[in-house]
This record gives sequence, C-alpha cells and structure tokens, in this order.
Amino acid sequence: METAIPYYWKSMDWDRFMADYPPPPMFQKTTGRLSADALRALQNERFMARVAEAWHIPFYRERWGAAGLEPGDIRSLDDLAKIPSFNSDDLRQAAVAQPPFGNHHPFGREGLGTMPLKLQTSSGTTGIPRVTLFDPMAWEVQGVQAARAFYAQGARPGDVVQITYTNSLANASWNAFTGLYHWMGCVPVTAGSGNVTPTEKQLEYAKAFGVNWWFSRGEYLGRLAEVAAAEKFDLHQLKTRFLHSYLGPDAEGAVRKRLEDAWGCPVYDNYGTHEIGLCSFECTAKDRKHLSEDTVYVETTDVDTGAPLPSGEKGSLVFTSLHRSVPPFIRYDLRDVMILYEREECACGLCTRKLSQFLGRADEMVKLRGTNVFPVTCQSAISKDSRTTGDYICVAYFAGEGLGRREEITVRIERRSPDVDSDALMKDMERALFKDLGVKVGVEIVEAGSLAELTRTGKGDKSRRLLDLRKGK
Repeated sequence: METAIPYYWKSMDWDRFMADYPPPPMFQKTTGRLSADALRALQNERFMARVAEAWHIPFYRERWGAAGLEPGDIRSLDDLAKIPSFNSDDLRQAAVAQPPFGNHHPFGREGLGTMPLKLQTSSGTTGIPRVTLFDPMAWEVQGVQAARAFYAQGARPGDVVQITYTNSLANASWNAFTGLYHWMGCVPVTAGSGNVTPTEKQLEYAKAFGVNWWFSRGEYLGRLAEVAAAEKFDLHQLKTRFLHSYLGPDAEGAVRKRLEDAWGCPVYDNYGTHEIGLCSFECTAKDRKHLSEDTVYVETTDVDTGAPLPSGEKGSLVFTSLHRSVPPFIRYDLRDVMILYEREECACGLCTRKLSQFLGRADEMVKLRGTNVFPVTCQSAISKDSRTTGDYICVAYFAGEGLGRREEITVRIERRSPDVDSDALMKDMERALFKDLGVKVGVEIVEAGSLAELTRTGKGDKSRRLLDLRKGK
C-alpha cells in the first residue's frame, strides 16, 4: 500500500490563508483598519467556530459542563463571560489526564501523521514545560503576527536579522524565524542565546553579516552593550536600524533609554506567549502596543476575584485565540498583568485596541501588608540607577512565628562595582522601591554577577525575579 504523506505545502489553501490573515503590507490596509462593526463580526464568526470545535474536546466539554453550560448556550462573543477561564496549572493537569499532550488537544498520538505538526513547549520557568502542538494554521498565523510587528517597526525585505533566542522546544526563535523567512523576505541569523553563541561572537557576526536589526530580550541587549564596552567594540558601527525586544515593566522608560543610548537606535517593546504568539507590538509611534485583533480576543480580569474589568484598568490578561484549532485556547488566563485600552486610530495608520507595558505576573504576586506586590515592578527604579547592574531578585519569606507570622520581601540588588557605597545605595533603593510599590520592602546589596544563577539574566532566556521561600510552609 502506498504511504500517504501530509505534505506541508499542500496542507492549506495559501491564497485563502493570506486573504483571511493578511501579512504585511496588506494588514495595514485591511484587518488592521477594520471598522468596529466589521471587526466584531469577523471576531464573532471565528470565535463561534472555535467554540463548536471545543465542545468535541474533553478538556472543554468537562469544564464547560461543570459550569452548567450545554452546546448552544454560547451564541456570540456577548456570552464569553459565561465560559470559565483556565490557566497554565489546568493545562498541566490536562497533561496528567491524557499524556503526553493533554486532553485539551483534539487528538493524542493516534492523530499524528494525519497533518503536519510541530511540538513546542513553554519555557518551563514556572513549572514543568507545557506541550503545545502546532498545525500549519497555528504555525503560520504566529509567523504572520510576527511579520506584522516587524513591518510596523521598519523591517523590509532584504534585512539581515540577528535572533538571540535558541531554536529549541521554546517558541520565540521559531516564531521570529517563520515571520522573517516566510512572510517578510528577511534573512534570519539564528545565532541563539549567549549560551549557544558567546556574546563576543554575536557582535562579530553582526558586523560581518551586516545585521540590520535584532530580535532579542532587553536584558540580553544590555549584556551585549556591556561586553561591547569592555571589548572596546563600537556598537554604533553596526548601523543598527532598530531593536525588536521585550522590555518588561519599564514604566518610566529607563531600560529603553539605556539601550537606545548604547545602541544608537530605537527600541520597540512587544508582547507574546508560547500559545498565543507575538500578538501585540509597538509601531514607530511607540504609543502602547497594537493587538492583532483578527487572531485574538483579549479581556482583562481582576487578579484577586477573576471578575471582568473595563478598559483602562490593570488586570490579568485572558486570551481567546480566534484561529487555533490544534488546540483551541478559549478564555486562557495568562496571569500576565497589563492594561487593555479601547480601539483608536494610531499615527501609523492602524486602528486597533492596544496593551500597556508589562506590569507583572499574577502568579508571582506577593500580598504584603494588604498591598499587591509584583516583583517585576522593581525593575524601573533599579534599572535607572547607574550604580546598579540592573539585575535583582525579590526574596519572599515568612518572618515571625505563630499569630505574629507575616510575609516579607527583601530585594537583592547587584551594585555595579565594589566602589559603590552599599549603605547609600541600599537607603536610596528602599526609598525608590517604596515609592513604586506602595509598601516598604527590605533591600540587600550584593556584588555584580552574584545573582546570575538565580535570575538567569544574560542567557537569552526569561529572567526570574521571584525567589519564593514561603512554599510548603
């Protein structure tokens, strides 16, 4: 019997795909500028298709049934709040229920070979990595999302682009590669993180290959600048046009300014996740981050209660993917804290809802004397003080015994050199952090480089900002 092979390039009607999910520059003229009514109709059509698919998947059928829902109860996006949300902990439970992929996927190993599939996992920085399968639709839409961001920031065909994430089970580098190679006509330089290609070599390659811009985390761009200074390598000789990055909670722009001064070019902030893709991006106006609203529907909910919030209020992001069938993601609470804004026409010509800068992780929040403290909120005060390296970690612990036991936080901060007065820096940091956090925390000054193993900074991966010593107590 002849083997039937599911060839990738026959897996979709590509002309139809490009019409449904326009890559740049078509996006700027079509779904990136839809009227509110036209966009709502498009989102609703795609949402209802995903709901119909989800009823056939055990994960959703069981959760929705337990919430009292039956097929037909969800008739439009207006009913979205009736659907219970879920988070990454629920996905880990799903993997236990149906290994190895989880019962939130439409099939297990028996479905492999029926279509092209790519297996990716989360970074695993907050637990066991989550497995997610990508069919061609999911894979290419995330590539289109990325290409939209790149184009809005100034990327053009022929650009040579250095990627400092590693092509691994994690998704970021693959996402960038697909966007550049399939949908932008750019040349990806997949250098990987500093663990794969030493930082000194990264700079040499950028000069040798004429790299036009970089896809990299803010922390690693800072590390590149430090190494360049130590090696007397002039970053400005690279003639970098811009940096595509993820700046975290840079409320006052200190991280951005430091990077822009060092590199001599604009830095653009972006937002994406393993499951949802690079769905939100700054344009050259740098006025918050556009959403690719034909691919995702976004809500914000109260961190403590889970109640939906109106636009303009800080809350946990809840995403519904409008294109993913393998697997669907409907009301996925990412526990990333941001602000969602109403639609508006931007100076760049796009008309979308926007997201604020990243404000913290709800699952890393510490309740300190009645105040919600997000460790990443410390970044702004620490980064803008030139006496620090910018690296830090918040240590959460219990102090006292019995009825007097209380939660406390000490922030360990690296000083740039032994010449920095530790006592003066500690007192200044205590005042600055109290202003930003709204509650007093302890500060401990440590030596440069001493936190690297705890925070993972400079390795091209996500930096860890919370060391929680309260667990199990």
